[in-house]
Amino acid sequence: MGSIKAVPAAPGYAADLDAKKGWAMVLTAATLWGTTGIIFNVLGTSAGANAVSISFLRLALSVPFLFLMGRIHLGTWFIKLTPKGLLVLAGLGLGMAFYQLTYVLAIERVGVAISVLISICGAPIFVALISVAWLGERFNAQTMIALVLAIVGTVFLVGLPSGVVQDVRQFWIGVAIAVACAVCQAFYVLAARASGKICSPMHAGGIGFAIGALALLPFGLHDGLQLHYSMDGWLMLLYVAAVPTAIAQTLFLGGIKGTGAVGGAIASLLEPLVSTVLAVLLLHERMTWYSIVGAVILLVGIVIIQWTPAERKPVPRHVE
Repeated sequence: MGSIKAVPAAPGYAADLDAKKGWAMVLTAATLWGTTGIIFNVLGTSAGANAVSISFLRLALSVPFLFLMGRIHLGTWFIKLTPKGLLVLAGLGLGMAFYQLTYVLAIERVGVAISVLISICGAPIFVALISVAWLGERFNAQTMIALVLAIVGTVFLVGLPSGVVQDVRQFWIGVAIAVACAVCQAFYVLAARASGKICSPMHAGGIGFAIGALALLPFGLHDGLQLHYSMDGWLMLLYVAAVPTAIAQTLFLGGIKGTGAVGGAIASLLEPLVSTVLAVLLLHERMTWYSIVGAVILLVGIVIIQWTPAERKPVPRHVE
């Protein structure tokens, strides 16, 4: 077993990460996240797994993969942390854990469409407000345009909800939970940004998700933790833990250093687009014309945010 070391940042994940590499990493992470919807749908319908159990197992099973990646990349299993560093990683794990939990609770009360619109579209707004107000990130015209286009595109992609609200009280409780979900996701993104100054993405994810899994355990025990799956079910869970969680989170935590918190939040909106495309290709779901328009608008927003420079340096003038 490797010794415990103080690792402020992993080689290859420096704070001045190249912006293009950062965008590639974040967009790849969002693409991998988009594959989880199909897996969760299969696990829920064929294996009868409840959402809390899947969320708990996703985080818990990803921890060994993340620490193994840290051991291979840095030569150490564990790292030393300051109390402040541990607090940031706890925020990372709790943000992810309660984002998943509140998302499920919101869907139960207001349905998928409203939950996605409020939580996924609301998160970049909260990230932008907090980043500008507290973290001093720049919020220029290009970022504003990209944010608006990405949110509008996601609204068209997901589709507006239809039907009459049967229980007004439950509806507004669901809306409030969906807003809380957006806040949790925003804090996850901001904690991801801050974790880059503490340790490598692999160790940040491993420690953070271990804390997040422990936080979800009481909810899983209360609802009935589902641990009985077929071989195919366990293979799907291991895929979710290894690829869209361990690998994707490592890419996101590393890439967000080059994109900034706001850019990372906007780029993560690629996830519902990937989920929609996979549902069309694999589950033969139909994609409406306004979903196609929304997909195009969303992609335009993501392209625009990539062209937004983090910092403009003045061009020196030569005086003759």
